[in-house]
Amino acid sequence: MSATLCIKCGRERILSKKWTQKAGGKGTAITYELYVCPDSECQKLVDQKFEDMRQRKLGFQNKKQG
Repeated sequence: MSATLCIKCGRERILSKKWTQKAGGKGTAITYELYVCPDSECQKLVDQKFEDMRQRKLGFQNKKQG
């Protein structure tokens, strides 16, 4: 896999976690990899940004439904 860069600081991201899981408990196993910024403070800011975006999207969906 090619290197990925942090969207905030531009540093090369590092492998934090790798796991294998079967969809629905059966079928072909899929390997997942979680890459994070080596600067934990920067990663916290990125995680917060994505959480804010997720909450905003949910708010729009809830507003649209009701």
